[in-house]
Amino acid sequence: MAIEFNATKLLQVLVRNEARVAELYSNLANQMQDGKGKKLFELLAEDELKHEKIYAKLLNKLPGEGTAEVSPEEKEYLDSLIANDMFADAEKSMAKIKGKYTKDEALEIAEKVERDGIMYVYELMRLFPDLAPKEMKKILNEERRHLQAVLSRVEVDLVKYLRY
Repeated sequence: MAIEFNATKLLQVLVRNEARVAELYSNLANQMQDGKGKKLFELLAEDELKHEKIYAKLLNKLPGEGTAEVSPEEKEYLDSLIANDMFADAEKSMAKIKGKYTKDEALEIAEKVERDGIMYVYELMRLFPDLAPKEMKKILNEERRHLQAVLSRVEVDLVKYLRY
């Protein structure tokens, strides 16, 4: 049995998160001592701001008034993702954004953020396969490169690889 899921909420989470992640990465860039770490977080922040703008435009283009038919299990899963998002609590998320971090801590946070971003993009693409497929594929590829760069612990070549 299919039920309706308000996918607008998922896209709103993406818009909110991209803005907060960009702010987080800018803060982390300012904390980094070495040039590679600083450059990585600066590039990541730029990309996240671009993603935020794309997602904001897509809010008005969601088909079916922003709802999608899903199974009850899928709805429960998606609702759980949204409710437990690391930026769902405004006060805690601002503490994360403004926090002081070592390079390793910063990379750990970035890893979680990028994994979550990839997961959200996959879900949005699954729910609305015809919603800006070219843009969504580009964002997905960028998020994958972000995660790869973060997992590599900022290898010089991968920082360069973030840009086409």
